[in-house]
Amino acid sequence: MRWRNGLGGKTTHRIRMASLMCGVCLAGCGGERQTAPQKAEVVSGLHVQKVQFQNLPEELEAPGSVIAVSTAQVAARTMSTVLQVAVKEGDTVKRGQLLAQLDERELSARRNAAKAASQGANAAVVQATKALAAAQAQAGVVQKTYERYVYLKQQNSVSPQEFDEMAAKQESAQASLEQAKANLQQAEAGASQAESESRAAEDVASYARIVAPFDGKVLRRSVDPGSLVSPGTELFVVEDTSRYQLEATLPAAGLKSVKKDTPVRVQLDALGEKSLTGKVAEMEAGADPTSHTWRARIELPKDPGVQSGMFGRAFFSQGEKRALMLPHDAIMTRGQLQGIYVVAEGNLLRWRVVTLGKAMGSQVEVLSGLSDGEVVVLNPGMQELDGRKVEAAAISGEKRP
Repeated sequence: MRWRNGLGGKTTHRIRMASLMCGVCLAGCGGERQTAPQKAEVVSGLHVQKVQFQNLPEELEAPGSVIAVSTAQVAARTMSTVLQVAVKEGDTVKRGQLLAQLDERELSARRNAAKAASQGANAAVVQATKALAAAQAQAGVVQKTYERYVYLKQQNSVSPQEFDEMAAKQESAQASLEQAKANLQQAEAGASQAESESRAAEDVASYARIVAPFDGKVLRRSVDPGSLVSPGTELFVVEDTSRYQLEATLPAAGLKSVKKDTPVRVQLDALGEKSLTGKVAEMEAGADPTSHTWRARIELPKDPGVQSGMFGRAFFSQGEKRALMLPHDAIMTRGQLQGIYVVAEGNLLRWRVVTLGKAMGSQVEVLSGLSDGEVVVLNPGMQELDGRKVEAAAISGEKRP
């Protein structure tokens, strides 16, 4: 009985071990069926393009601001009270147009007094002229009489006393003539001075009218009716809207390649992607010793969208370079990262982070993350395409740069 019991226990143990191994095998077979790879989803409607190096202009970029070639600070030239302000900020004005009117009562009184003094001085000149004419006539008559007395004296036909009296009259007439001439000169000098004072008073009286110095636009108004202004007080700032320049700041390294009259491509942020063509009008002779930069003024073409204060960039040609370019629509932004979808082996799409450079119109330069000859998706939109496949037809009919 003991022998049989021992043999039966070993047999039971072997059966249990065999059952356990079969269970493990079956479990393993079931697991392989659950992790079988699935087919990648094929996305239709995508446009792809093989990127290739292009020859692009190498440019030195310089930021700057738009300024007017002529800007005037219109200030008061006399002390007075502002009666009227005829314009507001942003108004277009013509040369000589009234900007503000000051109280001119005191100035008009001074002008009238100076004008009256000038008229009086002119009247004095007229009187002195008449007196000189009378003195000249009297002196002429006395001179002729004196000459006859000289002849009569030679003939002993006149007494010494009579001759002396005639000589005295002749000297008195000459003295009166000289005095009349001096009076006329004095009157003329007084009239000239009075005329100058009258003109000066007229000019000062005109200071009550504050007018535009040239055609342009009112940038700033610093005065209101009722304000008391004194000489030198800024009232308005007017700029000439016919000519604008971009004052750009360049690194000292670009000093050798930029010369006067050099053509320059200019982009203003307010005008979007629009490019203007200007030329270097002025430039500093050397770089600033502190910032190691120097400034250049670029003459801008006439454009109704250009205004002073706009921020812009000047691009100075430095030759050519080879670069990879992509349209902006091909770039996707995820947080702080920018990337593209690249067509990998087997037409699989893979997300790849790239580093971007300068934008040129509707395209942007790719500095890193993309190689020459790779195929990228041009219209990913907001889709999640990583791991999906692009249609083979899209690859075979890919767009070329």
